[in-house]
Amino acid sequence: MKSIKFYNIAIFILFSIINTTSAKEKVDNYSVYAKFPLLGEVEVQTIETKLSIVDSTLEYSYYVAPTKVVDFFDKKITSGHIVGSLKNNTIYTEQYLLKTEKDDFSRIIEFKYKNSAIYDVSINPSYDTSKITDVTEKMIIESIDPVTMFFKITNFEFINECNKTIKVYDGKRRYNLKLSEPKITDKTYNCTLTHQKIAGYKPEKITENKMYVSNLKFLINENQSYEFSEVSLRNNNVDLIIRKINQ
Repeated sequence: MKSIKFYNIAIFILFSIINTTSAKEKVDNYSVYAKFPLLGEVEVQTIETKLSIVDSTLEYSYYVAPTKVVDFFDKKITSGHIVGSLKNNTIYTEQYLLKTEKDDFSRIIEFKYKNSAIYDVSINPSYDTSKITDVTEKMIIESIDPVTMFFKITNFEFINECNKTIKVYDGKRRYNLKLSEPKITDKTYNCTLTHQKIAGYKPEKITENKMYVSNLKFLINENQSYEFSEVSLRNNNVDLIIRKINQ
C-alpha cells in the first residue's frame, strides 16, 4: 500500500513539473512588461504557450501578440512551435518553426535538428548580415532555438540547479544565457541569469562585451512544487519582464 501511494505521489509531482502525458494538453499565459525610466512597467505583449504530449512526442506552440495599451512598441505578432520528444527528463527538439508578421511583412524561420543539434537553417526572407558579426556553423550546431529555450527556463526541472549555460541561436543572433547563484527561501527559488552577446550583433556590441544580469524566479505552488513566476530579459536595450499569469 505504501509503495502504491509513493508511486502515485512521484508520478503526480513529475508530471506537474514537466507537463507530461497525464496533462494531455496544457496552456499557459504570460504578460510581458517593458520597464521604462519614467513610466515604470508597461504591459506591451502577451504570450500564450500550449504543450501537447502524445506518448513521447512533444509539441510546444508559442504565440506572442502586442497589447492594445501602447502602440509605440514592437507591433509584430510572433507564432511558432517546436516538435520533438521528451525522454528521461531531456528534451530532444527535432523541428523549430517561427513566423513573425508586422503590417504587410512576414518572415519564416525554420530549423531542423539531427542528434539534438541544429543542422539545417531556413530563413525567408533572409536577414541583412552585412553590418553584424558572423555566426559560425559551430556556433549554430551547439545552440538551441528560442522556443526550446523558453520552455526550459520556465520549467524548474530543466534549469539544472541554476548551474548551466544555455546557448541560443534565433536565426540572426547567437547569445548565451548563463544560470548561476541559486538563492532558496521557504517559498522561492531564484537564479541569477546573465545574458551575453556572442555573435550576430554589431562589432562594437561584441567588443564592449557588456553582460545583462537579471533574475529567474520560481515560487512554491499549492502542490509544494516550484513553478515559474517571472524572468527579466533585455530586447533592444529595453528591460523586459515576463510574468506568468496565475490561472
